[in-house]
Amino acid sequence: MIQDAEVKGKVEEQKPQSKLFKTIDTIEKSESLQRSMQPVPSSSSTKPEEGFSQDYFISWKKETVSTICDKLSDRQRSAFIFELLGRLPANNRLFLVRNIQKIATVDFISELPDELSLSVLRYLDPNSLVSATQVSKYWNKLINTECRLWRESCLYLRITLPYKPLHPASYYKDKTVSYLRNLRQLKRKKGCVTRSVSDVSATPAHTSRTLALCSTGQKLYSGGDDRYLRCWDRSSFSLLSEREGLVPSCIDCTERIVVAGSFNGCLLVYDTDVTRLITTCSRHMGPVYDVRCSTDSTLVVSGSSDCTVRVWAITDSSSSCKHVFRGHETMINKLILLDDRIFSLDIARVVVWSLSEKKMLCDLKPQNYCGKDGYFQPGLFHTEILTNDGKQRSVIVCGSSHGVYMWDATTYALLRIVKSPGYVCAEHIVGAGSAFFAATYDDGVALINNMTGDHELTIQVPQFNNTSCGLWLNNMSPWLDGRFEETDTQPLFIVTTLAGDISAFYLQ
Repeated sequence: MIQDAEVKGKVEEQKPQSKLFKTIDTIEKSESLQRSMQPVPSSSSTKPEEGFSQDYFISWKKETVSTICDKLSDRQRSAFIFELLGRLPANNRLFLVRNIQKIATVDFISELPDELSLSVLRYLDPNSLVSATQVSKYWNKLINTECRLWRESCLYLRITLPYKPLHPASYYKDKTVSYLRNLRQLKRKKGCVTRSVSDVSATPAHTSRTLALCSTGQKLYSGGDDRYLRCWDRSSFSLLSEREGLVPSCIDCTERIVVAGSFNGCLLVYDTDVTRLITTCSRHMGPVYDVRCSTDSTLVVSGSSDCTVRVWAITDSSSSCKHVFRGHETMINKLILLDDRIFSLDIARVVVWSLSEKKMLCDLKPQNYCGKDGYFQPGLFHTEILTNDGKQRSVIVCGSSHGVYMWDATTYALLRIVKSPGYVCAEHIVGAGSAFFAATYDDGVALINNMTGDHELTIQVPQFNNTSCGLWLNNMSPWLDGRFEETDTQPLFIVTTLAGDISAFYLQ
């Protein structure tokens, strides 16, 4: 029974109000319920009557609630609430309907200790974590000041990060938000706009097929069947200089030299303006299909259809062949010069050579596929990826007849074979990075997630001819290597045409 309100000396010490009743008090104030109560002289009756004074109502409410919550069983409490709801007038029922969600909702993040709250938030994916910062000011402050949450989000997205020194939480949050924003933009973009050399000048880049492309800084180099090696401004596509000579089959460049391989087995070394021929390297017995320059411009590596890899020493006025690597049985399509090692690719294997020891280190071969021998496509790239434990790993990427192979560049262990859905022409990759690689198909290019194999973007490119090699620039796009801080003003890729033009493609 409810104790007599007039026996104030025997009233038990009041318990603190629970969060539920604090919420009810807040709601009552918002609905101006207390202002509607008219002060009436207190009565000795224990039965509540309309017009109680404010002090008496508060005392009676606490005692009644304490009795209902502490002395009644669950079944009795439910029966009491059911009967009470049945007798409430319509306006009070409407009040409950409007505010029951506020009463029932508990903000566990603010109720739990910060350590436990952060442990729960660590299970959120990056998209959910960004959304969680908008729940309330308390959530925003707690999440945005926790460096570990945002750093783990970057690792989850495989964003390349510096390991030392550690940065504040805002640094990693900006990386995460920028990545997600640009990834959404990438998925929404379904096509490209182009800008070609013929848009700037009245004629295309070359009067016949353009066979080779290379880029460094703000300069773009191209070679065509018209026997011209041309230097372009990469931003405006304006012609800077040109050189007439042999038909270039491949081009590589540094900040000091430009090296062009040719179909007659020679290598021509020019200055960066292609106005002065520095030296000529001529020892190959067949067309040169790929050349690679060292970063200090003192070494050039070339691969040819004569199945040899040659290493050339380059000076300011001469060149000499330092070594010849033999071991391939078919023509060499692509090369990678990585520190003291050379990776050379033919259709059947990737061979790793040591420059200092002058010997073969490893031989990588494709696996069988559907009972048939696999084969490699002429696309070989080196990139850095982020592992699940947050470490950077140097990998070698190569397209094949049944997927894209990824090997550890140090141990040469096969990490995985990425098989993308849909039809991609024998996984002929034309670019690789930490987040995506680009692969060609019949009349376009697909940007494929290098972890899941999902197509993030597929673009039709009418100018593309998938039967030719060396027509794509590899490191033109920020989208390919996951560095989403770049802007959309950078071209996604640059492609040559059979008509001799050069076109840059931008996401639209």
